[in-house]
Amino acid sequence: MKNSQSPPQAIELWIRSFTPTTTGRTHERALEQLERLESSLPIERVDVRIWGSEIECTARSRRVPQLAEILDRLEAFEEWAAESGRRLEPFFRRRRAESTITGECKDVHRLPTIALAEYDGGEVVHVAPCLDGERTVDVFDRLDALGDGRRTDSALRFEDDSADEGDRPSGDSLETESHRTEPSSPHSG
Repeated sequence: MKNSQSPPQAIELWIRSFTPTTTGRTHERALEQLERLESSLPIERVDVRIWGSEIECTARSRRVPQLAEILDRLEAFEEWAAESGRRLEPFFRRRRAESTITGECKDVHRLPTIALAEYDGGEVVHVAPCLDGERTVDVFDRLDALGDGRRTDSALRFEDDSADEGDRPSGDSLETESHRTEPSSPHSG
């Protein structure tokens, strides 16, 4: 087993193509952080990959190399999650879709806007976003942790994780594993 404190050998950043411009800054921020990591850590390979909002899990999809690669990655992510005790839902969702025209049913994966996968020796060693118990591990937390030389998870925890993000008042503070951060206001210095 590899040293858990050394950086991963390879990193893949997956970003959703053709997303609304409101997510553009998220993509830019992730690409900037990834570029800094690549220049400061001994990472052998950094890839930026594109995917859509959904992908069908069909034999037809398997015949298209780009789609087969995404499906293979999703299988590897799910295997990692099962082995590590993590959950990929609600970030990666699987649903059954039925065509109202043909009546055909198929499984569809809903993909996150942005995801990060880390590899050592070709093996998935981390995927973000994910849930570790009640903790959310997002892409930017992972990039920060890697940049700080930490391979262990860095996760944000809301004071009341039972609340849905849409139900959470915008003034709630966030807690990290090591310290508490209050949201800034336009009136704070």
